[in-house]
Amino acid sequence: MTYSFDWGVLWRYREQLVGGFSLTLALSVLGLAGALGVGVLAGASAESERRWPRGIAAAYIEIARNVPLLVHLYFWYLGLTALRLPAFWCGVLGLGLYSGAYVAEIVRSGLQGVPAGQRAAGLASGLSRRQILRHIVYPQALRIVAPSLAGLFSQLIKDSSLASVISVAELTFVAGAIEGDTFRTFEAYIGITVLYLVAVTAISQITLWTLRSRIVEPAMQY
Repeated sequence: MTYSFDWGVLWRYREQLVGGFSLTLALSVLGLAGALGVGVLAGASAESERRWPRGIAAAYIEIARNVPLLVHLYFWYLGLTALRLPAFWCGVLGLGLYSGAYVAEIVRSGLQGVPAGQRAAGLASGLSRRQILRHIVYPQALRIVAPSLAGLFSQLIKDSSLASVISVAELTFVAGAIEGDTFRTFEAYIGITVLYLVAVTAISQITLWTLRSRIVEPAMQY
């Protein structure tokens, strides 16, 4: 017996798919923003000359990276029920904190990739340490790590599918609902595969362009 595809099921459930796609984008973008904010701060702290910022950053990075993302999501959704956070924001927190640890390691490696002579030259020219970091070190470090950050952000979008286990009605959750209603497994999951491909490609390219043209190049020209 051959399987007969019915692609019309995607059109019949178009409103649910559009809603799930929108929620996936919102979840990913907010998670990306959180991961970037936390990761840059932790990565910079890991390279601090003071011991206590390095210790806090190291503890956060190790704990966040060594705990599975699914546990992060359950921690916020079930473990801290007293906070009464909506499932969507539990997903944002889980994704942001988990991915932020990897951003921190990428940022730290980028900072280490900037030659020490660059800082010495900045001090010799009369710049303060903050000016050196802002206008010399960070722009070069971000240029070094931009491709790695874009790749990590692509992974975060795909990881957002795990939010379906805490009842966030993103794409994977919607596909499961469609399958349960129609038993059209292939159509449902092939359809969301195409949408994930579009989202990952678009956001990774936008992220790479933003890092290079809107952050790195203006700072280098300052």
